[in-house]
Amino acid sequence: MGEARILFPTRIIPNSTKIINQNKFAEIMKEELAWAKKADREMYFNIIGFLLALLVVLFNIFLAIRLYFKHDRELKPEVEMDYYRELPQDITPAVLNKLMSIQGVGSKDIMATLMDLVRKKYLKIEEIPKGRKKDYRFMLIEESDTTNLNEHESYLIHWLFYSIGNGKSVTLKEIKDSAKTSRTQSTFRHNYNKWVKKVGEEFKKYNYFGQSKEGLKTAGKIVLMEFAGVFLLFALGALLKMQLFIIIPLLFAVGFTGFGVIIYGALIRKKTQTGINEYTKWRAFKRFLLHFSNMKDYEIPSIIVWEHYLVYAISLGVADKVISKLKLALSSQDISLRNSTYLYCMTDRSGRLNNSMFKSFDRVFTSAFASATASTGSGGGFSSGGGGGGGGGGAGAF
Repeated sequence: MGEARILFPTRIIPNSTKIINQNKFAEIMKEELAWAKKADREMYFNIIGFLLALLVVLFNIFLAIRLYFKHDRELKPEVEMDYYRELPQDITPAVLNKLMSIQGVGSKDIMATLMDLVRKKYLKIEEIPKGRKKDYRFMLIEESDTTNLNEHESYLIHWLFYSIGNGKSVTLKEIKDSAKTSRTQSTFRHNYNKWVKKVGEEFKKYNYFGQSKEGLKTAGKIVLMEFAGVFLLFALGALLKMQLFIIIPLLFAVGFTGFGVIIYGALIRKKTQTGINEYTKWRAFKRFLLHFSNMKDYEIPSIIVWEHYLVYAISLGVADKVISKLKLALSSQDISLRNSTYLYCMTDRSGRLNNSMFKSFDRVFTSAFASATASTGSGGGFSSGGGGGGGGGGAGAF
Protein backbone atom coordinates (compact mmCIF):
# COMPACT_ATOMS: atom_id res chain seq x y z
CA MET A 1 0.00 0.00 0.00
CA GLY A 2 1.47 3.33 -1.09
CA GLU A 3 1.19 6.81 0.39
CA ALA A 4 1.61 10.18 -1.35
CA ARG A 5 1.58 13.83 -0.30
CA ILE A 6 0.90 16.56 -2.89
CA LEU A 7 2.09 20.15 -2.34
CA PHE A 8 0.48 23.01 -4.28
CA PRO A 9 -0.21 26.76 -3.76
CA THR A 10 -3.33 27.74 -1.76
CA ARG A 11 -4.54 29.92 -4.62
CA ILE A 12 -5.50 26.82 -6.56
CA ILE A 13 -8.38 26.19 -4.09
CA PRO A 14 -9.41 29.72 -2.99
CA ASN A 15 -12.87 28.65 -1.76
CA SER A 16 -11.63 25.90 0.59
CA THR A 17 -12.65 26.33 4.23
CA LYS A 18 -10.31 23.64 5.66
CA ILE A 19 -7.22 25.80 5.88
CA ILE A 20 -4.59 25.85 8.63
CA ASN A 21 -2.56 29.00 8.45
CA GLN A 22 0.91 27.40 8.80
CA ASN A 23 3.88 27.09 6.44
CA LYS A 24 4.49 23.28 6.34
CA PHE A 25 6.69 23.19 3.25
CA ALA A 26 10.05 23.04 5.07
CA GLU A 27 8.80 20.47 7.58
CA ILE A 28 7.32 18.24 4.88
CA MET A 29 10.48 18.39 2.77
CA LYS A 30 12.53 17.46 5.84
CA GLU A 31 10.33 14.41 6.47
CA GLU A 32 10.48 13.34 2.82
CA LEU A 33 14.25 13.63 2.83
CA ALA A 34 14.47 11.48 5.98
CA TRP A 35 12.21 8.84 4.44
CA ALA A 36 14.29 8.82 1.26
CA LYS A 37 17.48 8.34 3.27
CA LYS A 38 15.85 5.47 5.22
CA ALA A 39 14.79 3.82 1.95
CA ASP A 40 18.35 4.15 0.64
CA ARG A 41 19.74 2.63 3.86
CA GLU A 42 17.33 -0.31 3.60
CA MET A 43 18.32 -0.85 -0.03
CA TYR A 44 22.02 -0.88 0.86
CA PHE A 45 21.31 -3.05 3.89
CA ASN A 46 19.45 -5.54 1.68
CA ILE A 47 22.26 -5.58 -0.88
CA ILE A 48 24.80 -6.20 1.88
CA GLY A 49 22.58 -8.97 3.28
CA PHE A 50 22.30 -10.74 -0.08
CA LEU A 51 26.05 -10.42 -0.64
CA LEU A 52 26.73 -11.77 2.84
CA ALA A 53 24.42 -14.75 2.18
CA LEU A 54 26.33 -15.51 -1.02
CA LEU A 55 29.63 -15.02 0.80
CA VAL A 56 28.56 -17.42 3.57
CA VAL A 57 27.67 -20.11 1.03
CA LEU A 58 31.00 -19.73 -0.78
CA PHE A 59 32.93 -19.61 2.48
CA ASN A 60 31.29 -22.78 3.81
CA ILE A 61 32.03 -24.58 0.55
CA PHE A 62 35.64 -23.49 0.95
CA LEU A 63 35.52 -24.65 4.59
CA ALA A 64 34.32 -28.12 3.53
CA ILE A 65 37.16 -28.35 1.00
CA ARG A 66 39.61 -27.20 3.66
CA LEU A 67 38.33 -29.84 6.09
CA TYR A 68 38.81 -32.52 3.45
CA PHE A 69 42.42 -31.62 2.71
CA LYS A 70 43.36 -31.12 6.35
CA HIS A 71 41.38 -33.86 8.12
CA ASP A 72 39.82 -36.27 5.62
CA ARG A 73 42.18 -36.84 2.69
CA GLU A 74 43.66 -40.34 2.86
CA LEU A 75 47.32 -40.79 3.66
CA LYS A 76 49.52 -42.54 1.14
CA PRO A 77 50.58 -46.12 1.94
CA GLU A 78 54.22 -46.54 2.87
CA VAL A 79 54.58 -49.28 0.24
CA GLU A 80 52.60 -49.55 -2.99
CA MET A 81 52.04 -53.09 -4.28
CA ASP A 82 50.16 -54.93 -7.00
CA TYR A 83 49.85 -58.30 -5.26
CA TYR A 84 50.24 -59.62 -1.75
CA ARG A 85 50.57 -63.41 -1.79
CA GLU A 86 49.96 -64.19 1.86
CA LEU A 87 47.54 -63.06 4.54
CA PRO A 88 48.48 -59.49 5.50
CA GLN A 89 47.36 -59.74 9.12
CA ASP A 90 45.78 -62.17 11.57
CA ILE A 91 42.35 -60.58 11.97
CA THR A 92 38.88 -62.07 11.76
CA PRO A 93 36.87 -61.81 8.51
CA ALA A 94 34.29 -59.52 10.14
CA VAL A 95 37.00 -57.08 11.29
CA LEU A 96 38.48 -57.19 7.79
CA ASN A 97 35.19 -56.23 6.16
CA LYS A 98 34.77 -53.30 8.54
CA LEU A 99 38.15 -52.04 7.34
CA MET A 100 37.47 -52.62 3.64
CA SER A 101 33.78 -51.78 3.24
CA ILE A 102 32.10 -48.47 3.91
CA GLN A 103 28.83 -50.34 4.43
CA GLY A 104 30.16 -52.16 7.47
CA VAL A 105 29.39 -55.64 8.72
CA GLY A 106 26.89 -57.74 6.75
CA SER A 107 25.43 -61.20 6.34
CA LYS A 108 28.48 -62.44 4.47
CA ASP A 109 30.56 -61.77 7.58
CA ILE A 110 28.35 -64.06 9.67
CA MET A 111 28.96 -66.73 7.04
CA ALA A 112 32.70 -66.00 6.86
CA THR A 113 33.00 -66.13 10.66
CA LEU A 114 31.23 -69.50 10.80
CA MET A 115 33.48 -70.93 8.08
CA ASP A 116 36.53 -69.55 9.90
CA LEU A 117 35.39 -71.30 13.09
CA VAL A 118 35.07 -74.52 11.07
CA ARG A 119 38.59 -73.97 9.75
CA LYS A 120 39.88 -73.38 13.29
CA LYS A 121 38.17 -76.67 14.31
CA TYR A 122 35.77 -75.15 16.79
CA LEU A 123 32.89 -76.29 14.59
CA LYS A 124 32.16 -79.08 12.14
CA ILE A 125 29.88 -78.92 9.14
CA GLU A 126 27.85 -81.63 7.46
CA GLU A 127 25.40 -81.74 4.60
CA ILE A 128 21.81 -82.80 5.26
CA PRO A 129 20.29 -84.26 2.06
CA LYS A 130 16.67 -83.16 1.61
CA GLY A 131 15.68 -84.10 -1.91
CA ARG A 132 16.63 -81.38 -4.37
CA LYS A 133 17.18 -78.84 -1.60
CA LYS A 134 20.24 -79.10 0.63
CA ASP A 135 20.59 -78.06 4.22
CA TYR A 136 23.75 -77.86 6.31
CA ARG A 137 24.32 -78.46 10.00
CA PHE A 138 27.03 -76.75 12.06
CA MET A 139 28.09 -78.76 15.12
CA LEU A 140 30.13 -77.68 18.13
CA ILE A 141 33.31 -79.65 18.73
CA GLU A 142 33.01 -80.30 22.45
CA GLU A 143 36.69 -80.60 23.26
CA SER A 144 37.55 -77.21 21.70
CA ASP A 145 38.62 -74.47 24.12
CA THR A 146 36.78 -71.27 23.15
CA THR A 147 38.69 -69.04 25.59
CA ASN A 148 41.09 -68.08 22.79
CA LEU A 149 38.32 -66.76 20.59
CA ASN A 150 37.55 -63.07 20.18
CA GLU A 151 34.45 -61.83 21.97
CA HIS A 152 32.40 -61.48 18.78
CA GLU A 153 33.30 -65.06 17.78
CA SER A 154 32.26 -66.42 21.18
CA TYR A 155 29.06 -64.41 21.09
CA LEU A 156 28.20 -65.73 17.61
CA ILE A 157 28.52 -69.30 18.90
CA HIS A 158 26.34 -68.52 21.92
CA TRP A 159 23.73 -66.76 19.77
CA LEU A 160 23.43 -69.32 16.97
CA PHE A 161 23.97 -72.53 18.93
CA TYR A 162 22.28 -71.76 22.26
CA SER A 163 19.67 -69.16 21.34
CA ILE A 164 18.63 -70.71 18.01
CA GLY A 165 20.08 -74.23 18.07
CA ASN A 166 19.92 -76.96 20.71
CA GLY A 167 23.25 -76.16 22.36
CA LYS A 168 25.14 -78.68 20.26
CA SER A 169 24.25 -77.87 16.66
CA VAL A 170 22.28 -75.52 14.44
CA THR A 171 21.13 -75.82 10.82
CA LEU A 172 20.83 -73.17 8.15
CA LYS A 173 17.07 -73.74 8.11
CA GLU A 174 16.83 -73.06 11.84
CA ILE A 175 18.74 -69.79 11.40
CA LYS A 176 16.48 -68.77 8.52
CA ASP A 177 13.30 -69.68 10.41
CA SER A 178 14.44 -67.75 13.49
CA ALA A 179 15.00 -64.64 11.37
CA LYS A 180 11.66 -64.86 9.56
CA THR A 181 9.30 -66.01 12.32
CA SER A 182 7.50 -63.05 13.88
CA ARG A 183 7.77 -64.57 17.38
CA THR A 184 11.59 -64.68 17.28
CA GLN A 185 12.37 -61.95 14.75
CA SER A 186 12.90 -59.14 17.27
CA THR A 187 15.22 -61.34 19.35
CA PHE A 188 17.15 -62.24 16.20
CA ARG A 189 17.51 -58.55 15.31
CA HIS A 190 18.64 -57.69 18.84
CA ASN A 191 21.27 -60.46 18.85
CA TYR A 192 22.50 -59.47 15.42
CA ASN A 193 22.90 -55.82 16.41
CA LYS A 194 24.73 -56.89 19.56
CA TRP A 195 27.10 -59.02 17.47
CA VAL A 196 27.76 -56.09 15.12
CA LYS A 197 28.57 -53.92 18.16
CA LYS A 198 31.06 -56.50 19.42
CA VAL A 199 32.73 -56.60 15.99
CA GLY A 200 33.05 -52.81 16.21
CA GLU A 201 34.66 -53.06 19.66
CA GLU A 202 37.21 -55.56 18.32
CA PHE A 203 37.82 -53.35 15.28
CA LYS A 204 38.73 -50.35 17.45
CA LYS A 205 41.61 -52.28 19.01
CA TYR A 206 43.58 -52.14 15.76
CA ASN A 207 43.55 -48.32 15.47
CA TYR A 208 42.81 -48.40 11.74
CA PHE A 209 40.95 -45.08 11.98
CA GLY A 210 41.90 -41.95 13.88
CA GLN A 211 39.75 -40.77 16.78
CA SER A 212 40.38 -37.04 16.27
CA LYS A 213 37.34 -34.75 16.10
CA GLU A 214 39.29 -31.66 15.04
CA GLY A 215 37.27 -31.37 11.82
CA LEU A 216 34.01 -31.25 13.76
CA LYS A 217 35.42 -28.77 16.30
CA THR A 218 36.66 -26.43 13.55
CA ALA A 219 33.36 -26.54 11.66
CA GLY A 220 31.35 -25.99 14.84
CA LYS A 221 33.36 -22.93 15.92
CA ILE A 222 33.14 -21.24 12.51
CA VAL A 223 29.41 -21.87 12.03
CA LEU A 224 28.77 -20.57 15.56
CA MET A 225 30.63 -17.38 14.61
CA GLU A 226 28.48 -17.10 11.48
CA PHE A 227 25.30 -17.31 13.55
CA ALA A 228 26.71 -14.66 15.90
CA GLY A 229 27.33 -12.42 12.88
CA VAL A 230 23.73 -12.88 11.71
CA PHE A 231 22.50 -11.96 15.20
CA LEU A 232 24.59 -8.78 15.21
CA LEU A 233 23.26 -7.86 11.77
CA PHE A 234 19.73 -8.43 13.05
CA ALA A 235 20.42 -6.21 16.07
CA LEU A 236 21.86 -3.47 13.85
CA GLY A 237 18.85 -3.60 11.56
CA ALA A 238 16.46 -3.41 14.50
CA LEU A 239 18.40 -0.46 15.93
CA LEU A 240 18.10 1.39 12.62
CA LYS A 241 14.40 0.44 12.38
CA MET A 242 14.79 -1.33 9.07
CA GLN A 243 12.76 -4.11 7.49
CA LEU A 244 14.57 -7.33 8.34
CA PHE A 245 13.24 -9.79 5.74
CA ILE A 246 16.79 -10.02 4.33
CA ILE A 247 17.81 -11.88 7.51
CA ILE A 248 15.72 -14.86 6.34
CA PRO A 249 17.87 -15.82 3.29
CA LEU A 250 21.01 -15.09 5.31
CA LEU A 251 19.82 -17.40 8.09
CA PHE A 252 18.97 -20.03 5.49
CA ALA A 253 22.46 -19.73 3.96
CA VAL A 254 24.15 -20.11 7.34
CA GLY A 255 21.81 -22.86 8.52
CA PHE A 256 21.77 -24.97 5.36
CA THR A 257 25.45 -24.82 4.43
CA GLY A 258 26.69 -24.44 8.02
CA PHE A 259 24.93 -27.51 9.34
CA GLY A 260 26.00 -29.37 6.21
CA VAL A 261 29.63 -28.61 7.05
CA ILE A 262 29.09 -29.67 10.68
CA ILE A 263 27.57 -32.98 9.58
CA TYR A 264 30.50 -33.54 7.23
CA GLY A 265 32.94 -32.78 10.05
CA ALA A 266 31.15 -35.27 12.31
CA LEU A 267 31.29 -38.01 9.65
CA ILE A 268 35.01 -37.70 8.92
CA ARG A 269 36.71 -41.08 9.45
CA LYS A 270 40.30 -40.92 8.32
CA LYS A 271 42.47 -44.00 8.25
CA THR A 272 45.66 -43.87 10.27
CA GLN A 273 48.99 -44.76 8.65
CA THR A 274 48.56 -48.28 10.01
CA GLY A 275 45.03 -48.40 8.64
CA ILE A 276 45.99 -47.28 5.13
CA ASN A 277 48.97 -49.66 5.07
CA GLU A 278 46.81 -52.65 6.02
CA TYR A 279 44.04 -51.55 3.66
CA THR A 280 46.55 -51.44 0.80
CA LYS A 281 47.87 -54.91 1.65
CA TRP A 282 44.38 -56.41 1.75
CA ARG A 283 43.51 -54.78 -1.58
CA ALA A 284 46.66 -56.33 -3.05
CA PHE A 285 45.72 -59.68 -1.47
CA LYS A 286 42.28 -59.45 -3.07
CA ARG A 287 43.89 -58.86 -6.49
CA PHE A 288 46.10 -61.88 -5.87
CA LEU A 289 43.04 -64.04 -5.13
CA LEU A 290 41.48 -62.95 -8.40
CA HIS A 291 44.61 -63.41 -10.53
CA PHE A 292 46.62 -66.24 -8.94
CA SER A 293 45.57 -68.74 -11.61
CA ASN A 294 47.29 -66.59 -14.25
CA MET A 295 50.62 -66.57 -12.38
CA LYS A 296 52.87 -69.15 -14.00
CA ASP A 297 55.41 -69.05 -11.16
CA TYR A 298 52.79 -69.55 -8.45
CA GLU A 299 52.60 -73.02 -6.93
CA ILE A 300 49.31 -73.90 -5.25
CA PRO A 301 49.99 -74.32 -1.50
CA SER A 302 48.28 -76.86 0.76
CA ILE A 303 44.51 -77.01 0.77
CA ILE A 304 44.57 -75.94 4.44
CA VAL A 305 46.11 -72.62 3.40
CA TRP A 306 43.45 -72.12 0.76
CA GLU A 307 40.69 -72.78 3.26
CA HIS A 308 42.20 -69.95 5.30
CA TYR A 309 42.26 -67.70 2.23
CA LEU A 310 38.67 -68.51 1.29
CA VAL A 311 37.12 -67.27 4.53
CA TYR A 312 38.61 -63.84 3.79
CA ALA A 313 37.49 -64.09 0.17
CA ILE A 314 33.92 -64.26 1.51
CA SER A 315 34.26 -60.97 3.36
CA LEU A 316 36.11 -59.44 0.41
CA GLY A 317 33.16 -60.40 -1.80
CA VAL A 318 35.11 -62.58 -4.26
CA ALA A 319 34.55 -66.12 -2.91
CA ASP A 320 32.66 -67.39 -5.95
CA LYS A 321 35.37 -66.21 -8.35
CA VAL A 322 38.13 -67.65 -6.18
CA ILE A 323 36.37 -71.03 -5.98
CA SER A 324 35.99 -71.11 -9.77
CA LYS A 325 39.68 -70.36 -10.27
CA LEU A 326 40.74 -72.76 -7.50
CA LYS A 327 38.67 -75.51 -9.09
CA LEU A 328 40.62 -75.13 -12.34
CA ALA A 329 43.95 -74.97 -10.51
CA LEU A 330 43.25 -78.07 -8.41
CA SER A 331 42.10 -80.08 -11.41
CA SER A 332 45.58 -79.75 -12.93
CA GLN A 333 47.41 -80.71 -9.72
CA ASP A 334 47.25 -83.74 -7.46
CA ILE A 335 46.00 -82.08 -4.29
CA SER A 336 43.79 -84.08 -1.92
CA LEU A 337 40.84 -82.57 -0.06
CA ARG A 338 40.91 -85.27 2.61
CA ASN A 339 42.67 -83.01 5.13
CA SER A 340 40.31 -80.08 4.57
CA THR A 341 37.85 -78.86 7.18
CA TYR A 342 35.08 -77.71 4.86
CA LEU A 343 36.21 -77.89 1.22
CA TYR A 344 35.37 -81.59 1.14
CA CYS A 345 31.71 -80.53 1.49
CA MET A 346 32.09 -78.55 -1.72
CA THR A 347 32.85 -81.44 -4.06
CA ASP A 348 30.45 -82.99 -6.54
CA ARG A 349 30.01 -86.70 -7.17
CA SER A 350 33.12 -86.82 -9.31
CA GLY A 351 35.18 -85.25 -6.50
CA ARG A 352 35.58 -81.90 -8.24
CA LEU A 353 35.30 -78.64 -6.33
CA ASN A 354 32.18 -76.52 -6.82
CA ASN A 355 30.62 -73.61 -5.02
CA SER A 356 27.08 -74.93 -4.53
CA MET A 357 27.53 -74.99 -0.74
CA PHE A 358 28.56 -71.34 -0.60
CA LYS A 359 25.65 -70.45 -2.88
CA SER A 360 23.27 -72.21 -0.49
CA PHE A 361 24.78 -70.31 2.43
CA ASP A 362 24.50 -67.07 0.53
CA ARG A 363 20.81 -67.53 -0.27
CA VAL A 364 19.91 -68.48 3.28
CA PHE A 365 21.90 -65.77 5.06
CA THR A 366 20.93 -63.05 2.60
CA SER A 367 17.20 -63.76 2.80
CA ALA A 368 17.26 -64.37 6.56
CA PHE A 369 19.12 -61.20 7.46
CA ALA A 370 17.19 -59.13 4.93
CA SER A 371 13.97 -60.14 6.71
CA ALA A 372 15.19 -59.59 10.26
CA THR A 373 17.57 -56.65 9.95
CA ALA A 374 16.17 -54.51 7.15
CA SER A 375 16.68 -51.39 9.28
CA THR A 376 20.40 -51.89 9.92
CA GLY A 377 21.57 -50.67 6.49
CA SER A 378 24.35 -53.21 6.08
CA GLY A 379 24.72 -55.88 3.46
CA GLY A 380 26.42 -58.14 1.09
CA GLY A 381 26.33 -61.71 -0.08
CA PHE A 382 29.48 -63.80 -0.37
CA SER A 383 29.89 -62.91 -4.03
CA SER A 384 29.15 -59.22 -3.75
CA GLY A 385 31.21 -56.06 -3.55
CA GLY A 386 34.54 -56.06 -1.87
CA GLY A 387 35.58 -52.49 -1.32
CA GLY A 388 36.91 -49.71 -3.46
CA GLY A 389 38.53 -46.36 -2.81
CA GLY A 390 37.93 -45.65 0.85
CA GLY A 391 35.45 -48.44 1.21
CA GLY A 392 33.14 -50.40 -1.01
CA GLY A 393 31.38 -53.55 -0.08
CA GLY A 394 28.60 -55.56 -1.55
CA ALA A 395 25.05 -54.53 -1.98
CA GLY A 396 21.97 -56.12 -0.86
CA ALA A 397 21.62 -58.38 2.14
CA PHE A 398 20.73 -55.73 4.65
